[in-house]
Amino acid sequence: MSARQQTGRADSSRGQSLVEFSLVLIPFLLILMGIIDVGRAIYMNNGVAEAAREIARAASVHPCDPSNCSLGNSPEAQAAVATQRNLVPGLAGPGAAVTFQCTTITDALLSNSTCRSGSFVRVTVSVPFRVATPLLSMVAPAVLSSASHVRLP
Repeated sequence: MSARQQTGRADSSRGQSLVEFSLVLIPFLLILMGIIDVGRAIYMNNGVAEAAREIARAASVHPCDPSNCSLGNSPEAQAAVATQRNLVPGLAGPGAAVTFQCTTITDALLSNSTCRSGSFVRVTVSVPFRVATPLLSMVAPAVLSSASHVRLP
């Protein structure tokens, strides 16, 4: 066998490896991006749930500012909201919301003026979520939301 024939086989093997690599690269990158997006979603979902719990705890201990009693407007509750906005990605951005509602034990809504000791505070935190993986965007939620229900002392 001549040296030229051996070189031709080596060149075709390198070309074949390049084609195989390019065929495997696209699905590999899609799977990798999907794993990263699912990890981000889990992280943000945990952050949103923790934010709802922390804000609800602060709002239940300090429900309102005595001078202007509106549920969740106490300095302590607003400080908890500000802290969570710095911790949870997207909570400080547009489309994010933190809502305070006064409820009964069965989660029936009460007016904020009838929110007394023994009632419950429900805090709902919503954050928009956008995935980077093209195929995952068909099944991923557009908004991550969590609610926490805490009794007023």
